[in-house]
Amino acid sequence: MILDSLTHVTPDGRWFDTACDASEARLLRELDAAGVQQAVVVALAGYIPNDFVLDVCRRHPERLIPAASFNPAASASEAEAARTLRATLRGGPFRALKLHPRLNRYDPLDPRCLAVLEEIAAWDPPLPVWICSWLRYRGGALRKPVVDTFHELAGRFPTLPLVVAHAGGTEVLHLAEALRDCPNVLLDLSFTLHRYQESSVGADLRFLLQTFDRRLVFGSDFPEVSIPEAVAELRRLGAGVAQEKLGNVWSANLQALLALGER
Repeated sequence: MILDSLTHVTPDGRWFDTACDASEARLLRELDAAGVQQAVVVALAGYIPNDFVLDVCRRHPERLIPAASFNPAASASEAEAARTLRATLRGGPFRALKLHPRLNRYDPLDPRCLAVLEEIAAWDPPLPVWICSWLRYRGGALRKPVVDTFHELAGRFPTLPLVVAHAGGTEVLHLAEALRDCPNVLLDLSFTLHRYQESSVGADLRFLLQTFDRRLVFGSDFPEVSIPEAVAELRRLGAGVAQEKLGNVWSANLQALLALGER
């Protein structure tokens, strides 16, 4: 079984200023072509509305898993951010939440973001949170380096399930070592697997498939990367790795996180 931890679709099928087809129809075609049973479809605050993602997933409930998005930086204060998130998402139909600090131009250690994470951590059960790890943007200033940022988040919220989208890019090995003692965190391989496979990062990823398999999840980052291509890339990289370890990455870790089949 294969689960894709990170996909996107848009209302008009366009993907920013690229030629990528981000349509619902293409997503379903590629899931079928790659033999992927289910995928998390992620909203992006300010770009892809939560309601749209929910509608898409409701049309295909056995295939698509809805993840909402929220922008803490749109709130004027910590209290407002927590209050707005609670009113918007608590008790709702979404299975996860995506935070995208780069697109929404904030630091994950911004007090408003911390207030949002604290709010979610208090829910029973807490909503798993996907956080993009490509944090740097023009004009931005991080309070701490990327690896230290995620280490702090994991330590501040030890009961909150966190998925680090794109696994830190070129910092994936450093990030994995920093988070090895933080069992609430998974690393999503989307895009990084595609972009860096032929670099030294590819060797780091292969090492992690062999030694960190219980903490990794497969993702494509559709439509930036085609799903069949992402599947083929992980198969190439994982050649010779024990099937049990690959099974954790392909599906078991994400199944456990989202308790698939139990709701």
